[in-house]
Amino acid sequence: MPAQGEDLAALKKRLLPGIKGEDNRRIIDSSDYPWSAIGRVNTRIGGFCTGTVIGPRDVLTAAHCLWNKRTRNWLLPEAINFLAGYRRGDFIAHGKVVDYTLADPLLTPDDGPRFRPNDWAILRLAEPIDGITGTLTLGLSGTPVQQYLQAGYSKDKPHILTLDEGCRVDDKPDNGGLLFHGCDAVSGDSGSPILGLSGDALVVLGVHVATAPRKNGESLGIAIPIDSVAEGANPTQ
Repeated sequence: MPAQGEDLAALKKRLLPGIKGEDNRRIIDSSDYPWSAIGRVNTRIGGFCTGTVIGPRDVLTAAHCLWNKRTRNWLLPEAINFLAGYRRGDFIAHGKVVDYTLADPLLTPDDGPRFRPNDWAILRLAEPIDGITGTLTLGLSGTPVQQYLQAGYSKDKPHILTLDEGCRVDDKPDNGGLLFHGCDAVSGDSGSPILGLSGDALVVLGVHVATAPRKNGESLGIAIPIDSVAEGANPTQ
């Protein structure tokens, strides 16, 4: 419930710390490319994240989405499914996960600093789905970008894909291997792509993994820059 004198924008910011000021998210049609290359990563333990098709059988997401906090173990591949173009129970492609790659399987989300540049994973699907979904290209540092965007499945909108376009991205080299952004991304958006419009194409610049509170009461989006992923992102055929 809103506190006395609290408006809707302030309430959203308090309950959804990833909303930065006004809520700029809008619903988009997840069946149309390029949005069809984004989907929900569902797990048998009940959680969900967002993922992006980057190869015929490869889906990029956040590593912490695959961690079972209760057993303190990585999930088995068969406990993970990918639903491309998901919308209100429907989807355009279903991918069964048969394997996945982590930056460092020995370094778990329970170890070390909360934010670190190895929080990414590439899911390997049993069959190619790119003929249905299309793929999104990885945009390495130096890629010219006219506009930044983020699309994902949020905690408060779990059955629809939303887009924040025109958000800020800070990719300075002194960010500790992380990419900071001002896109409206909350729980559930973990694994979602930070996108850049480069010419007429959308490219993946990063993977959203967390929201960090700031001293001024605002929040800061944390993403893994795609350069940290690219070495391990060798799309399968």
